[in-house]
Amino acid sequence: MGTTTLDPTVAMPPDPPAAAMPPGPRLPPLLQAARFARDPIGSLLASHRRFGEPFTMRPPGFPRSAVYSTPELVREVVTGRPDVFHAGLANRPLKPVLGPWSLLLLDRAPHLQQRRLLLPPFHGERLRSYADLIRELAEREVASWPVGRPFRLDARMQRLTLEVILDVVFGITDPARRDRLRALIPPYIDSSRTLVFWGSIATRDVGPLRPHATFLARRDAVDALLRQEIADRRALDAATLARRRDVLSMLVTARHEDGTPMGDDEVRDELLTLLAAGHETTATALTWAMELLLRNPGALARLRAAGEPGSERGDDAWVRAACQEVLRIRPVVPIVGRVITEPVVLGGREHPPGAGLIAAIALMHHRPDVYPEPHAFRPERFLGDVPPYAWLPFGGGVRRCLGASFAQFEMATILRVLARVPLRPARRRPEPIRATGVTLVPAHGVRLVRERG
Repeated sequence: MGTTTLDPTVAMPPDPPAAAMPPGPRLPPLLQAARFARDPIGSLLASHRRFGEPFTMRPPGFPRSAVYSTPELVREVVTGRPDVFHAGLANRPLKPVLGPWSLLLLDRAPHLQQRRLLLPPFHGERLRSYADLIRELAEREVASWPVGRPFRLDARMQRLTLEVILDVVFGITDPARRDRLRALIPPYIDSSRTLVFWGSIATRDVGPLRPHATFLARRDAVDALLRQEIADRRALDAATLARRRDVLSMLVTARHEDGTPMGDDEVRDELLTLLAAGHETTATALTWAMELLLRNPGALARLRAAGEPGSERGDDAWVRAACQEVLRIRPVVPIVGRVITEPVVLGGREHPPGAGLIAAIALMHHRPDVYPEPHAFRPERFLGDVPPYAWLPFGGGVRRCLGASFAQFEMATILRVLARVPLRPARRRPEPIRATGVTLVPAHGVRLVRERG
């Protein structure tokens, strides 16, 4: 059901020759990916020290790309003309996971039109109206944690943020369907992560190893349930839809500028996009937050003392600063890219059509000339001024994550709950960082122990 006049396709230009690009590691793409997976921030810093700026990376399934980390040049990458700097082309490896109508895959006018339809649920009073729900879900999750024995925080945070998505985005009330999605979504995300990170190697099934077949089966199962929910929502009358607060209900009533509704494929793709952008990413940020706060007791004590938002004793600025510092030192999405379709001069160097331009967020966040003592967790640095475009965990320009405000609001709301729980790290050593899919995750999931008290 539903039609659209949008055309989501932009042709991918040919990959530029190596001679047209700046120097960089000569490892084959898969070995570059393996090196990045094992030590993402360290490998970026090492390449920057050796080759300077820019240097070339060649991720699997992606064109040769010039990597930038100076805030002024990063700004040019993320705010470049959208008819030349194509984020949708750069995100093309996500197409099998999210679908061709995903906001992340669109460029030019289709992207702007789709973005307008998705913006309203994530701002103003509607955003604040979710506070009680998120707090209640967080308190219910914490109440289920064991006492005195280790548990993985990442799995618990993924379960919590999935519940937020099921309520806020999907608005699913049928218990059986919720249970089915709870079971299907985590393995689907696992398969998607493998596909995106390893590119074409994960689309081949060899003997008993069937990563692609597994991915397709998991995708189809999630897809079938989402389409059932879309059909049920379309069957509701206008008055009932208007009373609902979930994003799906707004999408089925949304209209393009020419008056046409969003088609089922569009709605489905945007639901998966909001799931991908708001589930694992927020869960990962919360997991990193507790790892960092528990190893910095002074910052944690100040967060505990912050009180409720807007209260007389509340310290909203400190809570925001703590969240910002977490996202600086552990940006969940370490890089964002563009593929250019015309020659572009950046920092005095000309890049040919078909080249990728990468804004290396994780590298910029760890440059000592941008952030003194970059490896130290110091939320107070965000109580003052931060250089423009030096903090970009959500990207920038017209491609800035439209759920950025909601993600920070959700993170702050949940952290206030978690800060009250007596926890300690189960491991003495800090958590290593690994890259998987498009995110930086804790290698061991951050194992914690809840103490009595």
